[in-house]
Amino acid sequence: MKTSEKNGILKIYIGEGDKVNGRLLFEEIVFEARNQGLAGATVYKGLMSFGASHSIHTMKIFALSSDLPVIIEIVDNVEKLDEFIPQINKLIDHSQKGGLVTFQELSVVRYKKGGKYKETYT
Repeated sequence: MKTSEKNGILKIYIGEGDKVNGRLLFEEIVFEARNQGLAGATVYKGLMSFGASHSIHTMKIFALSSDLPVIIEIVDNVEKLDEFIPQINKLIDHSQKGGLVTFQELSVVRYKKGGKYKETYT
């Protein structure tokens, strides 16, 4: 990814416990993004949410659901992200859970590779 390219960000909103192929869905999406050579992905855990079902998801004792939200952000050039969206849709469909996927164009002001990190997941 170059800062001079037309770049964007995908945001994927799903439940932390959603699974596909025996693996957590957010992990599957991040590993697939890495396998596709995308520039980077980050997963955030939310504190509270509701979505299309309007069920409240929170850690409070009397809540209907404790399945907290996670947000996956993936940044790269627009063309690569456009090519990756069908794979995200396929994974979410296969999980048989709900989700929301958004896309925005953005300006990347710095993207520089650092030293190699020890890999802890495969």
